Amino acid sequence: MPQYNLLDTDAVTLNDLFTNGRRFIVPEFQRDYSWKEEQWDDLWTDVLAIRNQDKFHYMGAIVLQDHRDKSYSVIDGQQRLATLSVAALATIKRIQDLIDAEIEVEANAERVKRLTEQYVGEKDAVSLRYSNKLKLNENNEDFYRSFLVQLREPINRHRLPASNKLLWSAFEYFYQRIKETLGENPSGEILADFLQNQIAEKLLFIQIVVETDLDAYVVFETLNARGIELTVSDLLKNYLLSLTSQSEEDKRQAKDQWRRIIQITDLDGFPAFLRYYWNSRYDFVRKDSLFKALRGSVTTAEHTFNLLDDLERHAGIYAALKNPNDDLWQGNREIRNRIAELKLFGVTQPYPLLLAAYFKMHGDFENILRFCSVIAFRYNVVSGLNPNKQEQAFHQAAKRVFNGTIVNSSQVAQELKDIYPNDEDFANVFSTKQINTNRQKKLARYILYSLENRIAETARNYEDDPGTIEHILPENPTAEWEQYFSHDEQGSYIYRIGNLTLFEPGKNRECGAKLFAEKQVIYQGSQYEMTNIISNLDWTPDRVRQRQENFAGYATAIWRISQIS
Repeated sequence: MPQYNLLDTDAVTLNDLFTNGRRFIVPEFQRDYSWKEEQWDDLWTDVLAIRNQDKFHYMGAIVLQDHRDKSYSVIDGQQRLATLSVAALATIKRIQDLIDAEIEVEANAERVKRLTEQYVGEKDAVSLRYSNKLKLNENNEDFYRSFLVQLREPINRHRLPASNKLLWSAFEYFYQRIKETLGENPSGEILADFLQNQIAEKLLFIQIVVETDLDAYVVFETLNARGIELTVSDLLKNYLLSLTSQSEEDKRQAKDQWRRIIQITDLDGFPAFLRYYWNSRYDFVRKDSLFKALRGSVTTAEHTFNLLDDLERHAGIYAALKNPNDDLWQGNREIRNRIAELKLFGVTQPYPLLLAAYFKMHGDFENILRFCSVIAFRYNVVSGLNPNKQEQAFHQAAKRVFNGTIVNSSQVAQELKDIYPNDEDFANVFSTKQINTNRQKKLARYILYSLENRIAETARNYEDDPGTIEHILPENPTAEWEQYFSHDEQGSYIYRIGNLTLFEPGKNRECGAKLFAEKQVIYQGSQYEMTNIISNLDWTPDRVRQRQENFAGYATAIWRISQIS
């Protein structure tokens, strides 16, 4: 078990933290402020639960590194401390409102002064600006100091960076909640009591103070329970920078490189990218084991820069895999279409294989991308099979591409055979598939246009073509339709693919909820072959099933990997 050089572990209140001249510094490389209304709501619920009650509420652990000069780096807990500081400022603003309204001006001015000194900081005698008790990171500090601490509304609010918008929105949120809870015209005494004796005295933290960077990071990792999406970025960044801390130039270079990677992948998207990168070459890890695996393989400054270089190379490809319009795919319509398909399907399991293939088998990348799209359609969209098995299969293929065991696209296809539903199974499931056109309209258009292009030998684009989706059995059928589809049957057949067809917008409106005999006359002469060839004398469940079975035959040919089928 690791040994930590702990200086102090204690339960403390906000009042305890912000006394004795202590200052709290969010390291410049920590993530920006990111809490949103969901987290603010949770905090406010906690505040209301303890209001006027003889009890406390635990806010979890905060990890601090002591610099021996009454200043502490906030290794874990910056989001909570920043939010509580903003809530304190919102309370002070409510007291300032009373002063502006000339209510107990002298007493309330003294309250503003005392509360600001206690929870915000003291004014410099020359500049009359506050020396903050809490210093945020390099992207948030200027806004916090220049606007929030000064209780000033920001200039050009719509141009603020996203994290500063969140800070200001948090201020407005708590300002409004305080108004709702304490009323439009509470006394300054009530407001001061609410902050000083309720929020700051009854919310408890487990304070853990450590001596060194590395101790702090290990404790942070051990105590962290917020989920990897929220913390792997912080954990890895802090850990990597700790490995470069012997050289200011190395640390600056690592920080700059980290920032470039985050700009490409987006902070919220970075954990997913990191895991896809790892699983494209190393042993498979779940999200909750990712940081542990990385820390075990990166132990020196040299390892750190090797990893950062590799992540930066892969970040651009990862971003392009999520964006069919990325400049990287300029001029390659096939690749753009396949990436658009994966995005439409919402399937990300192939990303490790695609990352490995792009670098190791670039000449075969287009074929491998097509395999991934076809499998995603057969396996996920139509068959709805277990994604865990699929994830493992793509990982194994990626790893074998990376280590050179697989060297061409035919071998990749064979590696993926177990997650490729065979033609018979696929056709059987497709022949009964329903697509709710209200929730999945774009997917329904994609499927119908793919079928139409196969039937009519055309190349219409489902995103650009003006055709609309016609429900032959209408979505809102009249009572007359019950002679063909019972009331119970209607719900089972309206969204069957066999009941859907493409149609010109004007003619679609003309059809409305008419009976099939009337619709069929309008269908004749349609520019869409799948509609024009409808020649049944009536429209019944049997007709829908027969049409969809025909579609399943076409689908088997459209979404097919010849190297496997």
